[in-house]
Amino acid sequence: MNGMRRPILVFVLSDFISAPGWEHTLSLMKERHELLAIRLWDQREMELPDVGLVWMEDAETGDQLYVDTHDPRFRAEFAATARQRQNTLMATFRHAGVEPWSISTEEDLVRAIVRYAAIRRQLRRARGASTAGPLAYHPPQS
Repeated sequence: MNGMRRPILVFVLSDFISAPGWEHTLSLMKERHELLAIRLWDQREMELPDVGLVWMEDAETGDQLYVDTHDPRFRAEFAATARQRQNTLMATFRHAGVEPWSISTEEDLVRAIVRYAAIRRQLRRARGASTAGPLAYHPPQS
């Protein structure tokens, strides 16, 4: 980031499911640039469908788990854990001073970013080109 002398718009695309510490880097970037954190998410990360017995594997660690998605208690615990992860993630974004924008994996990523750019342009016009500061857009959350 030291090579960028003028403030720019920085897009960070991630699911933000990782070890803690990344928020510090976002905070540092935000000090100099307009930052848009785009969180990619999948509905199946929030609620498991009832599909019976399945093997699940962590793509990063390779750990496997055999689960019964037909069990309503398991699905409820999974959803509760996902809600807690979501709440923690949003608190982390707030602490870093970053406005996240969420895009579902079911959306076309390029179209979603183009849509954001159009909304951003409209907000800039409404605020006036001379007004400094980041613009926030909060798309509907599913």
